[in-house]
Amino acid sequence: MNNKTANQSIDDLAGLTLYKRFEGGAVYTQENNGKYCVIIDESSIASLLPPEELDDMELIKVFEFNTEQERSAYLLTRFDKGL
Repeated sequence: MNNKTANQSIDDLAGLTLYKRFEGGAVYTQENNGKYCVIIDESSIASLLPPEELDDMELIKVFEFNTEQERSAYLLTRFDKGL
């Protein structure tokens, strides 16, 4: 798994599929250049914080996986506990 941060808007990322919403954000999946990605978008909380606090925050995180199975295992472990 590779972790990238994205300072762009979630609207700049193409081909997203909503996986799950949570308080303060959402989780999306994406296939991009042969990688299976998970995008965690916490940018909805940005309007609640002062601008100086946002400078060092990673509001959109992109995790890349080599296989769909690796991505699925991550999603199940991280977001579907207790289901």
